Amino acid sequence: MKRFFALCMLLPSLGFVTMHQNAAAQTMLDNSAQKAPPFVKATLKALTTRFSNTHPKFRDLAVHTNSDKKQIVCGQVSLSESKTPANESFLSFGAAEDSEQPVVYEARTIPTTLDSREANLWINHGADLEELEELGCVPEGSYRQYGDSLNKVLQDRKASATR
Repeated sequence: MKRFFALCMLLPSLGFVTMHQNAAAQTMLDNSAQKAPPFVKATLKALTTRFSNTHPKFRDLAVHTNSDKKQIVCGQVSLSESKTPANESFLSFGAAEDSEQPVVYEARTIPTTLDSREANLWINHGADLEELEELGCVPEGSYRQYGDSLNKVLQDRKASATR
């Protein structure tokens, strides 16, 4: 029996067996996670794993049901190192009960001028906002407003390029 314990202690130090224990804890800054359904806890765990290099902080969790009778969770996550993150550090997120990964949208101001190579990046960035709107996590019309702002910048670029 002593040999078995000695072997269990010796093998990991020799590199033959590696043992990893990851603890993923979520920090709730408000009481919005009280009586959360299991899929909400799974969503928070997925976000904590996704942003494992920081200690995410969550707030404003809300659960509602969509037209397909599936539950949707919406909320905000901050990746700030501060114990009390600033309001502008929070990113909107949402997930459906049957979704693989939660959608996280970082609200960024569209620059006044864009290089043509950056246009696709900004279009793809807006896709997350569109998904959150479809989930009911951001106000209706948010994606349209984002698209209009982006189109205005792109149109201004085309107008100045033709001069």
